[in-house]
Amino acid sequence: MSPERYDIPPVFVDSAEAVAEAMPHWHGANLLAVDAEFSLTGTHHCVLALLQVATHDRVWLVDPLAIPDLMRPVLQALAEIPWIIHDFSGDGIVIKRLYDVTPSSVLDTMLLARALGYPQPGLKTLARLKLGVDIPKEEQDSNWMARPLRQSQLVYAARDAALLLPLLRTLAEEAEIRRGEPEVARNLAQLPGEMAALRRRIREYRQPTDFPIVEKIRRMGLGKEAERKARRLMELRFQWGNEGDVGAVMELGNRWILARLHHPPRSREALERVIPNPRVRRRRIDALWEVLREEDTLRLVEEDGRTGRDRGSLEADAEGEPPR
Repeated sequence: MSPERYDIPPVFVDSAEAVAEAMPHWHGANLLAVDAEFSLTGTHHCVLALLQVATHDRVWLVDPLAIPDLMRPVLQALAEIPWIIHDFSGDGIVIKRLYDVTPSSVLDTMLLARALGYPQPGLKTLARLKLGVDIPKEEQDSNWMARPLRQSQLVYAARDAALLLPLLRTLAEEAEIRRGEPEVARNLAQLPGEMAALRRRIREYRQPTDFPIVEKIRRMGLGKEAERKARRLMELRFQWGNEGDVGAVMELGNRWILARLHHPPRSREALERVIPNPRVRRRRIDALWEVLREEDTLRLVEEDGRTGRDRGSLEADAEGEPPR
């Protein structure tokens, strides 16, 4: 079935006047579907790029980049109304970290689907199984910090929010039908406690004090200078990613950073050769060389030699990116 049936023309909320117009509609609803898009720099460091709010017949796209000073009051107002959201564990942590807001009541359709026995209840999978809708997900990891957003991004963002209330109704109907199944009944009985525990965990969230790669370097004994440089490179990675430079996020992965600290570039030209993306190389080489060129970088080679670790084993330790 075509996803277009859930394409509700969105209302843009990108000014104080638009917020004022949307507020009565939000407060008049007894349940709001909420979704969000973030920069691609992980749960602990990203910024909110777009907030989607939907009722059964309307969708609002709230632009945090246009109204940064209003976002906390907007979220505080929305938090008074029950939310339906898919995978609150991720979105909830980011909203709590950025704005210190946690909604008063949340129903997570992902947890509900798990209670019904769906082992991989992603929104795309559930939309296909329960609503008969195939959702193109090409825009999921696109650059949400860019302005203006592409029409395909706007359609994707609005559709994800518009699907949540129909999905909730379908899952609730299934739950009612299957309450006689012992396992389903037990899972549904535990669901309120799971949601309460999740909200409590999000309210108590504290951002990690350091980057995982820095802790890894510390465990590997590469020295304080390596830790400092890794920390600075990660700060640059997140800064550029939160400005919308997706290429920099992709280039400066954990493996790349660890390799540069294990085998420091001896010249600017050598550093350029290990940055394949020409745009990133052109725009970011000065800042990267500023971090990596210092004379004390050369001491890392000697320290690495004392650890007895080769480049391959070090890079194997650094596999994986910070979670989103």
